[in-house]
Amino acid sequence: MKVTLIYLAAGNSRRFGLNKLLYPIEGRAMYRHLLERLASICERHEGWEVLAVTQYEEIYSEIMSSMEGRPVRVIMSPDSIRGISMSVKAGVRASGDSDAWAFFVADQPFMKETTAEGFLETMEREGCELGCMASGGHLGNPAWFLADYAPELLDLAGDRGGKQIIRKYLERVRLYEAGGEKELLDIDTMSGLL
Repeated sequence: MKVTLIYLAAGNSRRFGLNKLLYPIEGRAMYRHLLERLASICERHEGWEVLAVTQYEEIYSEIMSSMEGRPVRVIMSPDSIRGISMSVKAGVRASGDSDAWAFFVADQPFMKETTAEGFLETMEREGCELGCMASGGHLGNPAWFLADYAPELLDLAGDRGGKQIIRKYLERVRLYEAGGEKELLDIDTMSGLL
């Protein structure tokens, strides 16, 4: 199965006060943590790749220079300034003939590699149409979509992502329990790092 892990690294960081994706955590930019884990996962699975979507030249350049030879591509999406839907659409369009997409966000630096890989392997093995990481009944990221959902993903608008599709078809969604709430924590403010 050809699976593209679309890595959304294009947010506007309005509540953080500066580009949070470049904010250092344990000596590395926030966006690097999960990206490196996803690259390692894809190296173990034939037909899987990471496609990073960003509106930031610095992130684009860093990925281009540091991920050479790994199953990682990166694209610029200047329209992402208009909201997450633009990043989602750019990723879907650039992914080619993928059988499925898993959307990860770059502001989840605490997600463990084993958790992300378990989610992806479960979605592929069970042939899930839709999937979502969850913790205690709360939906989080990543989210999984078979290619059948391309028209709806490409129809998203504004600052609304694939979660609205997940909620629309909740009865079809395979929930995958995260290892803990911290893994699903997406950093929106400085206080989220405390």
